[in-house]
Amino acid sequence: MNKKIGIIGDVHAEHERLELALNWLNKECVDVVICTGDVADGLGDIDVACDLLASNNVLTVAGNHDRWLLTDTVRHVENAHSKTTVRDSTLQFLFNLPKTLRIPTIDGELLLCHGVIEDDLAKIWPGTATTDPKRSTALDEMLSQSINVPRFVINGHMHFRTLIDFANCQLINAGTLKGLHSGVSILDLDAHTLCGYDLCAENHFLPAQSHFLKECGQRRVWRNTQEFDSQWQPVILHCPL
Repeated sequence: MNKKIGIIGDVHAEHERLELALNWLNKECVDVVICTGDVADGLGDIDVACDLLASNNVLTVAGNHDRWLLTDTVRHVENAHSKTTVRDSTLQFLFNLPKTLRIPTIDGELLLCHGVIEDDLAKIWPGTATTDPKRSTALDEMLSQSINVPRFVINGHMHFRTLIDFANCQLINAGTLKGLHSGVSILDLDAHTLCGYDLCAENHFLPAQSHFLKECGQRRVWRNTQEFDSQWQPVILHCPL
C-alpha cells in the first residue's frame, strides 16, 4: 500500500528536468510516482519524456495538450509539437493515457486527474483579493457523496503548486516542470505531511514549503467550491519569487 507518493506536475516536454525529478524521487524512496500529464508542447524532447515516464512506471494521466496533439488541434500554442515530428510510439503512449486514475494509499483513495476529474480544461481556485474563484459542479457532486469520495485529489493544469482543504478531501495541484516554479512534491502519509521542493539553478531540489495534512491551523477549510469567496490566502508548495 502506498505511503509515500512523489508528485510531478505538467511536464511540457521538459525531459531533462523530468529525468532529474525521477532520479531525485527515487533517492527519496517514494513508493510510487504520479504525474498530471500535459507531456506535449514544450522546448524539450517529448519522445524522451514519454520514454522516461514509461520506463519508470510513472502513473500518468492525459492532459489537454496531449489531447490537442493527438487530434492535431490548437497547434498555435507556444512550442507546439506536430504529429509528424514525434515517434509513433510516443503518440501511442499518449493515446493510452487515461483521463483519471484512482490509486490506493494507506490513508484512503487518491484520484489523479489533469483538470477536474474528466474535464481536462477545468480549474479549482478559491479566489483571492486579486483573483476570481474557479468552481466545479462536478467536484462538488463528488464531495457530496456518502461513499467513494477520494481522500486526495491530485491535479495539474494551473502550473501552481498548492493545497486546497475541503472538509472530506484535500486537493493538491502538482504544478509543472516548466518555467520559474519548476519543482515536485512529496505526499508522506506516515508523516502526515505534504512537502514541496523547488528545482534550483544548480539542478538540485531544495525544500520549499511544507504543510501538515491533518493540522490545518489557520487554513480555510471548504465544504465545496460553491463556498469559495475570494478571501483565501493561497497555501503554496513553492518558495515565493
